[in-house]
Amino acid sequence: MRFSVLLIAQTFWSLSARALPSPNPTPIPEDADSPDLSNTSIPDALRLDELYGAPDNDFNCKSERNPVVLLHGLSADREVDLNMLQWELNRRGYCTFSLTYGAWDLVPWIGGLREMADSAKDIAGFVREVKDKTGAEKVDIVGHSEGGVQAIYVPMTQDGISDIVEHLVALGPAIHGAEYLGVTDLWYIGGEATRSIAKLVQRLIGCPACDDMMTGGAVYHDFKSADKIVQPGNKATIIMSSSDILVKPDVSRIDEPGVNNVIVQDTCPDDVVGHAGLMWDKSVWRLVVNALEENNDVVFPCEIGMPV
Repeated sequence: MRFSVLLIAQTFWSLSARALPSPNPTPIPEDADSPDLSNTSIPDALRLDELYGAPDNDFNCKSERNPVVLLHGLSADREVDLNMLQWELNRRGYCTFSLTYGAWDLVPWIGGLREMADSAKDIAGFVREVKDKTGAEKVDIVGHSEGGVQAIYVPMTQDGISDIVEHLVALGPAIHGAEYLGVTDLWYIGGEATRSIAKLVQRLIGCPACDDMMTGGAVYHDFKSADKIVQPGNKATIIMSSSDILVKPDVSRIDEPGVNNVIVQDTCPDDVVGHAGLMWDKSVWRLVVNALEENNDVVFPCEIGMPV
């Protein structure tokens, strides 16, 4: 139940008007009963929840395994989304690191909104920092949703990153264009004219990354035009759920030699986990650990995750 509470709170706060910066905010009368939209602090529904909070980035951490960089999804941050998996990997002896990328200054706790190409540069800088400060030979990256896209996109587009990363694990990434439950079909109803309007609207509401990932967006085109999406020497695992209605498996999978496309239900047939649930589902955690350690051990028993 608390998983649902945290997810719903994050979703509504992420999609509300106060979550996104407005270039021309409208002053609220002092005697009005409306909420104060100038208050952009982290809502208590998130901050005080027992599922909120990620481990500190401890660059003195030592492990025989590669350090792992975890990347959150759209409208999340390092304190939610993959933070529980990060704690679990710590318990298993991994040194883990995370950052909030793509946030506007007005709401620094809501990440993944800015242009993905700009965020990719920030993520690349962080990966280099992790490698340099830990002294590791290689770094692994695990990402969920937009973070899963970035896990693949950053080594493909940022100089030198593919040389210093080994394992890439992407949970439900929209590699072949996010469709947003079919909404993108409506954006193309008038051809490129309505598509351009949709792009403008997404930028005006503060989410150019929403447009970048969708069919026809900048990142979609970068993947489509690439000779090879996954770079030589990188070991990529794409983890998908057949119950995911937001990013379906055919949007996520990468059909290239050496890429491991994994469906959750092939290992755990009864797990109905959806897109958001990928971050918390222990059936998925099992597959993540298997990918990082290149084995098929039963790390966690199967469970029935959140169908959202």
